[in-house]
Amino acid sequence: MITFSRFEKLGLFFLTVFLLVFLGCEERDYEIIPLESKVLYSIQEGYDEPYTISEPRIMLSMVTEKIYPCFNWSIACEVYLIEDLILIEIIGIYVPEICFFAFGPATYNSFLDISNGEYLLYFTYKGIVDKYILTITDSSIAITEDTLHFTQPNFTLFWRYPPNSFAYLCGTTIGAEWICEDFLDTLLSEVELEEFQFPDSGEISYPCSSMGHYYDMPAKYFFYQEEEDYDTAGEILEVYTHDVISHYSGVGISLINWRNKSYKSWLF
Repeated sequence: MITFSRFEKLGLFFLTVFLLVFLGCEERDYEIIPLESKVLYSIQEGYDEPYTISEPRIMLSMVTEKIYPCFNWSIACEVYLIEDLILIEIIGIYVPEICFFAFGPATYNSFLDISNGEYLLYFTYKGIVDKYILTITDSSIAITEDTLHFTQPNFTLFWRYPPNSFAYLCGTTIGAEWICEDFLDTLLSEVELEEFQFPDSGEISYPCSSMGHYYDMPAKYFFYQEEEDYDTAGEILEVYTHDVISHYSGVGISLINWRNKSYKSWLF
């Protein structure tokens, strides 16, 4: 197996950029316009589809600061993984023939098939290079800034989904706030759970609260022992919905776990 030092990898990186610039100019049947603003990006955990039930994967999301007249415009780029070097070559803004008429930024989303470790994270655009160090552990994704020109991270610390965990979200009308604690007492009396909190700094994977109610309780987070315990929690919510929540309007309770499996009172 051939291994390279970081200096040799930098040499390979610049050679790759050279080849991309001078050999990647084939004709395209779509329009690519220049990048005209900063690119804001995030590296966090996500899922293949909004309602997919699966373990989360590490993903790269990018949006432009500039707002365009069509919300289906996207950031044209190529992503390369060279051992511990992640190279994102931004080409420009992809403009499809059909415009979806609504203002919005150009976007890009893809999954990074990378494991725990430390990576050089480089963004390039027309010979300009932004450099970062990306550190991935079981619990967090951290970005250390080095050289910035045209990119900016939305956050530099992301707390990953802890395995066998879920978020408890509750929102009610004014005067019905007691339901949030009442259901929680019911749940804890029947399922063995351990409450935990995320650190104060950084972005967290789960929602921080329910939204859209007159009262939105701050989210609570719990560990469970087996997947069957989480399914039991869903069954308890279904019974509680019929016995209690159904008698009140504007009340919603949801459970969302680390595998994106959710139970929502309004669906019962």
